Amino acid sequence: MVHLTSNDFSNGNGHLPQTIEKIGVIGTGVMGSMFALLLASNGITVSIHDRSEQSMQNTAAKAKESGLSDKIIVCKDYDTLCSSLGSPKVFIFSLPHGGPGNGVVQTLAPHLQAGDIVVDASNEDYRVTQKRQSMLEPNGVHYVGMGISGGFNGARYGPAMMPGGSTASVSLLLPLLQKIAARDPQGRPCVAHIGQGGSGHYVKMIHNGIEHGIMSALAEAYELMTCVGMDGDAIGSMFDSWCAEGPLKNNFLVEISGPICRTKNSKGGFLLSDIRDAVVQDANESEGTGVWANEEAITAHVPAPSLAAAHNFRLASSDMSLRATIKPYIGVLETEQMYPREKQKAAFLDKLHDAVYASVLACFAQGLDLMARADEREGWNIDFASVINVWRAGCIIRSDYITDILERHYSASTKKVHPLCGEDVSRDLRRCMPALKSVVIAGLEVNAHLPCLGASLEYLKYMSCETLPTNFMEAQLDCFGAHGYDLKTEPVRRFAKGPHHSDWSVSA
Repeated sequence: MVHLTSNDFSNGNGHLPQTIEKIGVIGTGVMGSMFALLLASNGITVSIHDRSEQSMQNTAAKAKESGLSDKIIVCKDYDTLCSSLGSPKVFIFSLPHGGPGNGVVQTLAPHLQAGDIVVDASNEDYRVTQKRQSMLEPNGVHYVGMGISGGFNGARYGPAMMPGGSTASVSLLLPLLQKIAARDPQGRPCVAHIGQGGSGHYVKMIHNGIEHGIMSALAEAYELMTCVGMDGDAIGSMFDSWCAEGPLKNNFLVEISGPICRTKNSKGGFLLSDIRDAVVQDANESEGTGVWANEEAITAHVPAPSLAAAHNFRLASSDMSLRATIKPYIGVLETEQMYPREKQKAAFLDKLHDAVYASVLACFAQGLDLMARADEREGWNIDFASVINVWRAGCIIRSDYITDILERHYSASTKKVHPLCGEDVSRDLRRCMPALKSVVIAGLEVNAHLPCLGASLEYLKYMSCETLPTNFMEAQLDCFGAHGYDLKTEPVRRFAKGPHHSDWSVSA
């Protein structure tokens, strides 16, 4: 990786430009269009380019509606785009991951000069980001991989941003990014230099893995509430109460769940009941972050079962025809109703709240454990407390209480101390684990779908247990493969093959 200094960004006379006044936005889909308008509304002249003429015209029309026409320049080719920018030229990408981004980088490269900055604000694979950095930085062109959270509303009115790359390039960008970022309740901008290399996109990948886990836990809670006879209005009110106070206070995904459950269709029924139960973004590869997060967990040898279970649930949901084909072979395991008395129902819902919270906390712990392993491997030197603060506003995994306890954990310790060892985290999990177990058992009785809740329970069980039945696996491995084993009476060795082998008297 090339190390850069402020001299790499001089504007020809040895001085850094004090402000960025012009930016080229490449990719004007939903996110790129909204981000262009956000920049324009903050006084930046934005030159936009997209291979779709209609997409650019749609962005120009939105700018006109917002009184920003003088700040948006439509550029039909790279020559026009580059000539409209200042020096150094600054670009922001909002593109599909992989091939489309690679194509734009290759086509744009001849137009780039030393000191130019490319900010990739797409959901890109951090490994691809680092390849592009290695390709461009020897020529003095600086590539910043920046994760963005907040959806299209965040992109328009202020997202949480996670830029990663050289210190010099991100330092030049930070004044602008701090100006347009979401702000937490204390008024702090939700943006920070994550670290070197592809760290910004890595942290966004982890963010999205956690996000998928939380979404699954809430979907499972929704189904369980239907099992006790609650309709959309009642379920929506329950989510509202969870968001109003307690450990799920101001959790963004809980916050939007209430309105989603209450929304009616044209006939007065609940719209949610009309929506097909197929999440296709991972299966059709339009969304890569969930796949990459799970690949990372496997290759880094980090247990992240809640994230994996949520991902597998989405994949299974995506193939409606396969599910319909399999159904008659397995038999019907339809979700059944519970019939608790009113007092029992209230007690169950209290337990469900705690079960969801424990599962959400487990998702954060797994994601942060993954992030710590990568940080150590890559040498990014991520400030974990700073990352937690970036997630405080304008962010899909915003959750006030959880970010409070995680910030305290990382401010008081280091990233090397596992989140499950944090005082606040462990206290809350000890309190909530009985509820999580009770809810999972009750859900199993009525065939409810519990991938994330169930996986979170198992994760907390085996991560906090010193005695597992995996000694049986060790014996099997030694029996058929002479893999060796350690004895319990010997000192613990980390990831080392055992020195002992036995004759288990088994013939093939």
